[in-house]
Amino acid sequence: MKNYGICPASCGEFVQGMVDNDEYLSSYTIDMYSTAIVEERLKNIQRGPSKSRKAVEAVFDRFNIPIKESKNISLNIKSEIPVGKGMASSTADIGATIVATLGLLKQSLSSEEISKLASTIEPTDSIYIEKNSIFNPLNGDVIKYLGNIKNSRVVVLEPKKTLNTMKIRSLPNYKEIKIQNKEIIKNAFQLLEEGMKDNDLYSIGKACTLSSLANENIDKKEGLKEIIEISQNYGAYGVNIAHSGTVVGILIDKCMNDARLIELLKQANLDVVYNKMYALDIIDGGIRRELQCNTSKIL
Repeated sequence: MKNYGICPASCGEFVQGMVDNDEYLSSYTIDMYSTAIVEERLKNIQRGPSKSRKAVEAVFDRFNIPIKESKNISLNIKSEIPVGKGMASSTADIGATIVATLGLLKQSLSSEEISKLASTIEPTDSIYIEKNSIFNPLNGDVIKYLGNIKNSRVVVLEPKKTLNTMKIRSLPNYKEIKIQNKEIIKNAFQLLEEGMKDNDLYSIGKACTLSSLANENIDKKEGLKEIIEISQNYGAYGVNIAHSGTVVGILIDKCMNDARLIELLKQANLDVVYNKMYALDIIDGGIRRELQCNTSKIL
């Protein structure tokens, strides 16, 4: 019997950076998915991506089942999510695999427990949590729940360029530079919290833009200031980035004409760098355990 886990992507983070001496982030989820399919087989066993395979083994270990008993578990990943862009492709694969494996074993874990388990495989983010939150990517701890925003979309600017998250984190001065930005990030998190509380996209957008600009001394996003200027002139709420990726997002609401905004960006020749520009809904987080109509196209 096939068991499924379906996890949405992110378009980077609203805010990410150091608070006190620890790194926190608040990512958000979009209407794009990775689906994991697991089943027990005697032959034609697919191992799936290495990190996702580790997720299968981590679930077995979590419930004190010998890892060797997972050898007949076949894993297949079907994903819409671009790889290496900071859109949580491997995070989504891992989360979807954990949930599919839980279904196979007839076990359950909370979203918070899944986050902690995933963080033992690689630094993770908050997309497994149903509500937007302030989150520690290194251990999966939720520091504060912020709530959800409604009536919001994002114009995704996706470049050809990719970036390895671990490469950014391994920079010798990574933490020191992050600490230099801590006051800006503290302010950004405060604005984000206020915006989430009131469903105020202006405050959320301002928080995003602050965090995006603060990250320029770690990984510069080509054309970021021009993107921010065009977005502000258009009336968009703010610009966020993948702090350890290459994608850029422009926060809008569902009444705004995303096609017109994309046209303005292309008129400024930003499509030379960001060759894919498209709009997606911002949705609630959390891993889905059943097939849904909007994910059936990738199965």
